[in-house]
Amino acid sequence: MRQHYRVIIIDDDPITRMDLVEMLQEQGYNVIAEGKNGKEAVRLTQMWNPHLIIMDVKMPIMDGLTATGIIREHSDVAILLLTAYSQKDMVMQAKAKGICAYLVKPVMEEELLPAVEFVLTGRQ
Repeated sequence: MRQHYRVIIIDDDPITRMDLVEMLQEQGYNVIAEGKNGKEAVRLTQMWNPHLIIMDVKMPIMDGLTATGIIREHSDVAILLLTAYSQKDMVMQAKAKGICAYLVKPVMEEELLPAVEFVLTGRQ
């Protein structure tokens, strides 16, 4: 069942991307694309029409919140933000942009998988 979910991973850290892809693929999710900045997130979303984007907040070229605003103009894809920052203003900005979930790095599998499942099943 999880294979039909198209997931995109966006993070400027290749190790984080690799870890996320591995965790999700081991659970049967279909990770269809990866990117390293918000600009790539926008392009990949338009190209692949994913069910879920897992995206870092702080990235070069375009941050995750800016990318979310652009993506929201043409898609209601579920977006789960990852960040090393847990400040209240960042959480408020994420909520205002329509973020479905918010996890603070480092993300552990036991935190990521329930959040992904919750976000995806809650949007059906």
